[in-house]
Amino acid sequence: MSKNLLVKVYAEGTTGRVDIIGNISEWNQNNAVEMRSKCEELKASGITKCHVYEMTGGGDCFQANEIVNILIDVFGSYTGEGGALVASAGTYIGVKASHFTMAKNGQYMIHKPMGGAHGNETEVENYLELLKNMTTTYYDAYVGKLKKPEADFKAKWESGDFWMTAEKAKEWGFVDEVKGDTKIDQTTASYIKNSGSPIEATVNVTPQNTNDMDLKATATALGMDVNSTEEQVNARILANAQKAAGYDTLKAQQEQKDKDDKAAKVKAELDAAEKDKRIKADDRSKWQGLLEKDFDGTKAVLDSLQAVVKPLSADIKPSANGSGATYQGKTFEELQDSNPEMLEELEEKNPEAYNALFADWKKRNKIS
Repeated sequence: MSKNLLVKVYAEGTTGRVDIIGNISEWNQNNAVEMRSKCEELKASGITKCHVYEMTGGGDCFQANEIVNILIDVFGSYTGEGGALVASAGTYIGVKASHFTMAKNGQYMIHKPMGGAHGNETEVENYLELLKNMTTTYYDAYVGKLKKPEADFKAKWESGDFWMTAEKAKEWGFVDEVKGDTKIDQTTASYIKNSGSPIEATVNVTPQNTNDMDLKATATALGMDVNSTEEQVNARILANAQKAAGYDTLKAQQEQKDKDDKAAKVKAELDAAEKDKRIKADDRSKWQGLLEKDFDGTKAVLDSLQAVVKPLSADIKPSANGSGATYQGKTFEELQDSNPEMLEELEEKNPEAYNALFADWKKRNKIS
């Protein structure tokens, strides 16, 4: 497995899951802010229970303490389980769980918190005091779980690394329950050995090739149980790919619908403006481009335009014999007699000209 830390927070049914895989020493304040935010999102969604999975060689005792603080602040308490290795700072997260389960072939290691300081004497003294306080915090947490005499534990505590099998950890009280074996490949076995374990880890998974994926990390990244089989992981990857493809199809369909709807709106607006004589037919393409770029703004401009009407002088003229105003050489009454259709068209398309022609007829016939 990789040493790089992976902290995954997700929902599994009605339970919040937090998977901690890798070295906690690579966890920092930015991770803490993100982890707290994700836990609070789960809590806000109605999830009140939390379960933590650990596969870690430990790391920074202060950072592990912050992880515990976040979990308890948000959820009040949490349960936990360990995989092939729970060591160093990782055991503090384990003993602070209300119930902790360990894989039968897993290994468990406790030691005093360690650290290093640099700076002037005041800075070094301050760090030493901080480390002493953290050592007391860890010690009290372990003692709180003990099933054996504290004096026996203190002797182990003072002697350095205290390595245990899962069963031994249960006898001491650090583990509440031992379950079946977890999968250990050669990479995981090497990780355990490099963590300083004197207990040989038995490889029970034969890799198909040197490029086998870190199954647990992949399962965790997919929001699955860390003990998922390769077949289950592959099935989830396929399902996610299918969902993504379906989403892309729906997105493309929606984008096309939006495009068609916009085109229909633009056409309707242009048709109305042209019918109302607010724009000329030969200006239509110009207005179409403006509507496509800014529909609402351009529509407001179009709505403010007045109908384009030819001047009356272009249509209404006096008759040659002085008989009155004419349209295309005919007075109102002449159009009524010879071409009423033209008169109707004039009334519809150029009401100003029609009214002028009609007013002239009423004037000549002394009709008020």
